[in-house]
Order: sequence, then structure tokens, then C-alpha cells
Amino acid sequence: MHKCIVCGNKSNTTKVNRPGVMYHGIPKNAYMRRKWLKVFGIDRCHDWQRICSDHFLEENYKPGKKRFLFSNAIPQPYDQNGFPSNDATQSNDIEIENNVILPIEQNMPVSK
Repeated sequence: MHKCIVCGNKSNTTKVNRPGVMYHGIPKNAYMRRKWLKVFGIDRCHDWQRICSDHFLEENYKPGKKRFLFSNAIPQPYDQNGFPSNDATQSNDIEIENNVILPIEQNMPVSK
């Protein structure tokens, strides 16, 4: 059984009620892993944990019969019904080119 670490969906329930729900493994690539977890305010997770397809947009999937995520797909902090995901956080941080995350206050011009 898979369980979504964000909303708590469980595969043994969704396979009956919502068979289209998929459970995606967290990327092993450290950069993408951080990006995925940052969306939900999660610091770390185990390789066996999953995020369900409710947190991805349709355009995150490659076209075809089978649903595979594009390698650059990032989950959304909202489920497909437009409601905030459980434990979702909004970040006030800005990512700059060299991948350094700064609080937004450090990026604001000083007013005189």
C-alpha cells in the first residue's frame, strides 16, 4: 500500500474509489528532491514515501496511454480541486540563479 505524504490518500482506498490516482516516488536527484519537498514545507523524507497525482497538473504528464511525469515536473501545493493540500505552505522565498534561497526581505529595495 502507498500513502501520499501530503494529503494522506491511500492506494487501497483510491484503487476502488478513484482508480486514476497514481503514487509517485520522490526524485532521487538531490536538486529535484529539494524542489518537490519545498513546495509542501517538508524537510526530508524516505525513498519509499510517495506523493499522489492529486498534486500534479495534467501538463506535468507526458502524452500517451501511460501517465509518466516529465522529469522537470514539480508538484503543486493545491490538489486538483483547487483546495490547499494538507500541510501546504506558501513560501516567501525567492530562488536566484545560483540556486541560493533568500528570504524575500533580502531581495527588497531599501526605501529612503
